Amino acid sequence: MAMISLSAIALGAAFGGYLPLIALWMEALDISFQKIGIVSGTAALGIVCSAYFSPRLAQKYGYVVTINFGLVLAAIMTVLFCYTENYVVWLLIRFLGGLGLGLHWVLTEAWLATIVSDHGRTRVMAIYATAISAGFAVGPLVIWLFGFATLMPFYLIGFFLLIAALPIYTLRDSEPKTQFTGGGSPLLLIRRAPTVASACIVAGGVDLALISLVPAMVARTPEAAPVLELTLVPAMALGTMLLQYPIAIMADRYGLRKVSMIITSTGLALCSLIPFFLSSVIIAMSIAFFGAGLVYGLYSIGLAMLSKRFTGGEIVAANAGFVIIFELANLMGPSIAGILLDINIRLGLPIFMIGIGFFYLVITWLRRDANPDD
Repeated sequence: MAMISLSAIALGAAFGGYLPLIALWMEALDISFQKIGIVSGTAALGIVCSAYFSPRLAQKYGYVVTINFGLVLAAIMTVLFCYTENYVVWLLIRFLGGLGLGLHWVLTEAWLATIVSDHGRTRVMAIYATAISAGFAVGPLVIWLFGFATLMPFYLIGFFLLIAALPIYTLRDSEPKTQFTGGGSPLLLIRRAPTVASACIVAGGVDLALISLVPAMVARTPEAAPVLELTLVPAMALGTMLLQYPIAIMADRYGLRKVSMIITSTGLALCSLIPFFLSSVIIAMSIAFFGAGLVYGLYSIGLAMLSKRFTGGEIVAANAGFVIIFELANLMGPSIAGILLDINIRLGLPIFMIGIGFFYLVITWLRRDANPDD
């Protein structure tokens, strides 16, 4: 768990720096919100493809080799992004980078799920999510130090991805001996755990929409404090890092389902207020901190629900389905939010947040009598 968490920190640093970096890079080139959202979300397609095939690749080549191959591929694609301004090439680069990242994502989470006990399930998943969030908080510092108009941030973020491979390499003699049941499929999760699937949709759709579009939204809002371009994403990352474990403790005490409804409604309500307080650095960062932190708690709770429902080789396929749904939401979320922001820069984000929140609450309410132990 320690080595996987260390790798997750480096991976989170790469994510946390790269997503706002490419958003600001493209915004400086006067690319529309919709196109920024599509490029940011294209990696989701690559992750979906790798999630489907990752169980078979791990079966053939092993966890360590498969994960580290993906990290090297993602590092190369990160650096290549800054050497072109061709929109189609950007899409291809983001897709291939997503292929690499997906191998790490699916297999490290499945690895954790095979070693976690019932007693510590929610808290272990919260620690993993906290590790990724810690990296998210560190990543934007690269932009602070070097700006977003130079090549250095792309090289440093690629270096973070290579660093993420080192802790995984130390585990080469400790790989789990799992017999996989087949490729990843979201249908398995949708059919047997629709609440978990809907949690993926909310967490995935909101997560990337906020990270990829909020910096550009600040840049195009005249009354916004300019410093928020680079401080809102770290504030969100800090919230997701510090709130995961307290949320896990609450979920263990009061139930996964009940806590998920509370954090979803409260977190999305706070996120919808961000566009109205961009002139106040303190208020905007506070809202972003608590809003993003609460919504991301759905990810930890969803993982805990998943590892509770599935066992053995089946858990790898279920986790791959979890990642596929999450990434499809990553693809759709920024695109839909980007369209709404192009229509109305102030009301677009609140409309998106309210709509996706209503979806989750309806699903959870309809499933309130299923798996009451949640």
